[in-house]
Amino acid sequence: MDWPAPSTADTCLLDLTTGEITRPFPPEYMVVEVCDGTDLALLRQSKGKRLTVLWDMRSEQTLASLETPDGWSFSGMSALADGRRAVVGQLRGRPHNEPVHSRVYLLTPGEPARLLFETQEFTCNHFLGCPADHDLFAYDRWPAPGRDVEQVIHIASLDGTIHHPARLDERAVRPSSMLGTRDHYIWTPDGRRIISYLNPAPLLMPTPEMGNEESFGTDFNHFTFPWVLSALDWQTGEDLAALYPPGRWGCHVNVTPDSRFIVSAGGPGFDYLYAVEIDALRQGWNERRICSYPRTVSQGRNHEPFAFPFVLPDGSGVIFNAGWPGPDHGVYLAQARW
Repeated sequence: MDWPAPSTADTCLLDLTTGEITRPFPPEYMVVEVCDGTDLALLRQSKGKRLTVLWDMRSEQTLASLETPDGWSFSGMSALADGRRAVVGQLRGRPHNEPVHSRVYLLTPGEPARLLFETQEFTCNHFLGCPADHDLFAYDRWPAPGRDVEQVIHIASLDGTIHHPARLDERAVRPSSMLGTRDHYIWTPDGRRIISYLNPAPLLMPTPEMGNEESFGTDFNHFTFPWVLSALDWQTGEDLAALYPPGRWGCHVNVTPDSRFIVSAGGPGFDYLYAVEIDALRQGWNERRICSYPRTVSQGRNHEPFAFPFVLPDGSGVIFNAGWPGPDHGVYLAQARW
């Protein structure tokens, strides 16, 4: 079954205590990220000068911006832990298919954009600031043209003294190919571990059953793969990992504020929100169900409305998307006790 992609998009803020909806963003911009506590929004302009912007939601002013030149594409953006600055990526070329020229910049309020580094041989994307260090961030560094590598997640500091792949010790789980490498990831709030998933089993290129996409790795059915959940210490390479039981892989995860639990939603046929204790992964898979939710259908495509669970800042609950497609589709809030 195929559902048409939505033709329009809207971004708003929902006050969970009052139910009030506001839209404190300028028109013709997409919201990339909002920083809790500083009212800083990271915006991307899709028309005109194709600007990437730091936007103050209080004063409704642009604090810093970077234009994407003709022939280049936006490749990602993430705020740093101070909630004031952001890392922005741009690229030129076809990822995975040819040499790609990547540039990574730092945006700081009131200052021109600063080039942090550039490369002619890698696609740099999926930027994410370290929650425990204002001057540290992670990103994915994909070989271009594509080739098999053990790790694409890299750690970098603003001063350049740290810039290396997230380490893997001799016991860490390795991917079978670049198609199954650690890719989508999040930090634990304490900045110690990177939570992701990978596939150590031999993988084939996409087939008609997976979606038959011409572009490498973009939109085939990810639920067909046997994923492994990974909690990697990026400094020592210690990997706490376990194979997802059937139905548990849900694409996106989040972590509780105390860095103790990974929160996820199941795949098709397993309509439950659940938590996995990170340290207990030393003994293998473990889970505790938080709640069930309305039946959710997915083909595992990149642009579908996955559950996207987010733990509230005080850890009291989880916000997530469920019930798609149909009248029950919406954003849900579940109370959680850890």
